[in-house]
Amino acid sequence: MDIVHKDIYVREEPGRIVFGNSRVRLVFDSATGNWLQFGTESPAVQLIAPPVPSPALDFRIDGTWMVAKNGASLASYRVSTDTHYSSVSVRLLYSVSASPGGDTYNLAATYTLSSGQASLKRRASLIRHTSDDRIAHMEGFRFLLPGVAAGEPEQCRVDVPGPWFPATYVAPATPYSALVGRTINFHSAPDGGFGLLAVTNPTLRLTLATWMETGGEVNYGPALSGDGKRITFGMDDHRYCRLSPGDGVESDPQCVAVVHGPPEDVLLLYRAMAVRTMPLDRNTPAWVRDMVLLELYPPYFPGGFRDIAAKLPFYRRVGFNAIYLMPHWVGGYSPIDLYQVDPAFGTPDDLRALVKTAHRLGMRVLFDMVIHGFNEKSPVVRERPDLFVHNEDGSIARHPTWGSMSTDWASPAYQQYMVDLVLHDLREYDNDGYRVDAASYKGPNWDPRIPYPAYRSGSAAPELMAAMIRALRRQKPDAVLLSEVFGPVFYTASNLVHDNQTEAVQQFVELMDAGKVTAADYKAHMASVFGMLPRGANRVFFARNHDTSWFYHFNGYTPRLMAMDAIHALCTIPEVFAGDPKHGPNPDDDPKTFEYYAKLFAVRKRLPELAHGELLLREAETDNPHVFTALRRLNGRVTVVAVSLSDTVEDVRLRVTVPSAPPGGWPRLGSQVVLRDVIGGADVKADVVAATPLCIRLSMQPFQVVAGRL
Repeated sequence: MDIVHKDIYVREEPGRIVFGNSRVRLVFDSATGNWLQFGTESPAVQLIAPPVPSPALDFRIDGTWMVAKNGASLASYRVSTDTHYSSVSVRLLYSVSASPGGDTYNLAATYTLSSGQASLKRRASLIRHTSDDRIAHMEGFRFLLPGVAAGEPEQCRVDVPGPWFPATYVAPATPYSALVGRTINFHSAPDGGFGLLAVTNPTLRLTLATWMETGGEVNYGPALSGDGKRITFGMDDHRYCRLSPGDGVESDPQCVAVVHGPPEDVLLLYRAMAVRTMPLDRNTPAWVRDMVLLELYPPYFPGGFRDIAAKLPFYRRVGFNAIYLMPHWVGGYSPIDLYQVDPAFGTPDDLRALVKTAHRLGMRVLFDMVIHGFNEKSPVVRERPDLFVHNEDGSIARHPTWGSMSTDWASPAYQQYMVDLVLHDLREYDNDGYRVDAASYKGPNWDPRIPYPAYRSGSAAPELMAAMIRALRRQKPDAVLLSEVFGPVFYTASNLVHDNQTEAVQQFVELMDAGKVTAADYKAHMASVFGMLPRGANRVFFARNHDTSWFYHFNGYTPRLMAMDAIHALCTIPEVFAGDPKHGPNPDDDPKTFEYYAKLFAVRKRLPELAHGELLLREAETDNPHVFTALRRLNGRVTVVAVSLSDTVEDVRLRVTVPSAPPGGWPRLGSQVVLRDVIGGADVKADVVAATPLCIRLSMQPFQVVAGRL
């Protein structure tokens, strides 16, 4: 064994290259570069299943995955040491040749191990060699972990933590065998999701997880695919750029973490990465944690802005202290003129009066903001072509999802246009910030005239938003941005980020009605999201928004859906939709709906920890999967939250595992804790049935919402 640095070694054996440390070991075929083994040293557990196609990564040029089509041959390898980071890298250099007479590429796969750590980083780099001057479109790298498992597959469980997307939902701790026949392409990360894939062996208490460390500069597509026996984890790193002869490009690093413990421990590693590469904006004003947000759709109000202003006192009495006004300009979500108020809703003076009324009532006002593009009929398209993404032929490109004329987020001209716009709005209307629509990564700009890589035009939304919020804060220091899109990258430029996809809660309720999911599944989702985010991240949850009916359907304010919003109100920053004239039912249809919300918001105000306290989910354990339980802790005070999502009476045993007791100590064994039925108003008595750790027992009525201090 050749020790290269501390416990890290590299050695050559007949036909093999062995690379490892005291925790993990990799083996490569010395003739082909094929990845033969990857496993832990103690206990000795294999984490991938050979044979692995050489070199377990690929790159795409002009729509073709080059290694898959042409193969790759190992040319050489070398070893390098970084004593500063106490790490060693093995770099395998491959040659990939296109069809006879075509381009040749030098592809390097670099594997890095650090001393004493059971983790691996893998990075790719590429250089293009060609005999002509043709430009090649580099579209990204693909990283594979083939046949991944933590030991025997039948013992394993799979987790894909992050925002709850109905179409790609993988339940917590899904049996490995349930996925070996499926292929799932998850939302891109770190914009649409977190992009973490994990496989756990509970018997061995061993978890393997992987993600890409992009820092948000580009996005990547996580995927899971099964061959009937084993599962492969894949990551497509979308590093779009134009390659001239001799040009090179380097990928982001793929992180592969191996943890001797439960999957929750992996979330802490992801959180540490997010803190380092996607840190929270540090200027979030204190009022954000108190936010109770009402989304207003102007067409719902026959008199437009005037009707909205007239109804604001009612909304304030319900408990809303902020409004989010959907598009008020000509063109709406397909903008024609972002500076011109739509006359269907009123005049600029009417909008000013609306904002003034809100402020007089103590309500903040967020405007909607569309940044993805303009309607093709907008004069901006003709007058300001410098704001847009262009095709190679010079024509303006369309947004890949919405079909709008796609704006170039990296363009200094477009960034200045948006800064001027938000300063205009602030000057004219005195709004308090924006909800930013559709900031998801949107593909490359192949315009040969741009001075930056092609991926930047579609990935620089956080940079654009940061410019907007900086400009706003110079005039109004407590202005905020709320990002519609869910991923952790938006916390670098936003003070709040949404969680739920438009139809998520409605579909979750339907699955719950069918007995396919439980309150425990929703809690696991929330626990994983907050477990991966930096502490202090603000997340906005809703059960219904404007898109719910536009892209799916809405079944009404059923007891189960309202109980879901009770979870949101008591555990997160809540958002409620005021109504849509074409897609009912609406909260105004039944007075009890707003009465329900008023009671939720009243208890949220009465117990400050429900808005400002630390959210503790795993520390509030129950073996009843139909009841959502949580703790909120602030200045030593601990409030318990219990929400039944069941239509039957449920017995609940809640075990509290918070290390430090509140100022008065924990309730004594044999005593009772008096909680409160948030909606009904009656006391709910819970028996203390254990003291160390504290365990209370209570009986809950169908869809009951209970809260109170311990």
